[in-house]
Order: sequence, then C-alpha cells, then structure tokens
Amino acid sequence: GIPVIAAHMLASEEALKYCLLWTGPDEWAPRRELSKLLAKKLGNQGGYAIMSHNPGGSTYFSRGYGYVSTLSQIAPDMKLLDLQSPGFDAEKSKQLALDWIKRFRGDLKAIIAADDGPQMVGIIEACAQAKREDIVLIAAGNSKVGMDGVKAGKILAINYESPAACAATAIKVAADWFNGKKVERAVYLPPVII
Repeated sequence: GIPVIAAHMLASEEALKYCLLWTGPDEWAPRRELSKLLAKKLGNQGGYAIMSHNPGGSTYFSRGYGYVSTLSQIAPDMKLLDLQSPGFDAEKSKQLALDWIKRFRGDLKAIIAADDGPQMVGIIEACAQAKREDIVLIAAGNSKVGMDGVKAGKILAINYESPAACAATAIKVAADWFNGKKVERAVYLPPVII
C-alpha cells in the first residue's frame, strides 16, 4: 500500500508493475538529437566508433544502438567502424581510442562516448596524443568535463542530464500525486542538447 516512484535508472518490467510511476531521462531521444547534429557536422559521411555503456542495462542499448539506429536511417553513408564497452576508466578509454585512430586512420571521423566524464577524458587525451583534433566528439552526460570540453571546442555536443533535475522531477511528481493531480506513468527530463 505504499506508493513507489522509481527515478533515474529504469527498473525491470517486474519491478515497474509495483511502481506508481517512473521519472528520469529519456535515454533514446537525446541520442537521436546528438546523431542528427553529428550527421550534419560530418555532411552525412564518414566512419564513427562508439564507446558504449556497460553491457546489460537500458543505457547500454540506448547509448550505443540509439546512435546506430538513428544514423543508419538519416545518414546511411555513415559507417559504424566499431562499438566497444571499455568501462568508465580514462586510461582504458584512451587506449581504445588510440587503437581506433591507428586502425581506422582517416576513415575515423567521429567518436561517440556513453559518458562525458572518464571516457571523454581518455578520448580527448588520445586525440591530442595522435594529433587528431579533426575527430568530432559527442557524448551522453552533463559533467564538468563535458561542459568544459564543449566550451573549449573539443567536444561538439553533450546532452543535459542533471542529477539534481532528475531528483527534483521525482519530488515534483510525488507532490502532484499527493495533491490529487493527474500524473503520467512516465515523466521524462527534456532531451536538451548542449
């Protein structure tokens, strides 16, 4: 009899049936928007590689295949060169990016990261070390690293995904529900691109 509101991470189907509602980021919409921006920047041409989220959760699929599915529709001449999950370690991300740069050479036009923090730190370091500032970078997330990278022109774009806004949304929806207002079963943060 206790109302449960799940927030941020998507719960399993079994758990969701016991929840009043869920709030959090729409993991797919920002990937579509970032894909459109990337395709436009590259003129709908070129190869890209993706550092995806850890396998097994909803973010793994959205932060990998959200880009692949969108780019295959809107820019079919763009080619997925590789998709790997190195975790969230800057050094491992750097080594993977250096491998891609060496292996794919001039075909590598963009790197997409599931994280604008440690993964992006490694990617930026790899691009600098290889003297490949021409590689276009985009990422999911909204950390200080990502914000500074966008401001400095090292990252084309990231998406707004504030933990504070996510928590505030859940609290606002809970207050609405307790005050008898109609609430949706899923309430998403807006898919804003930075």
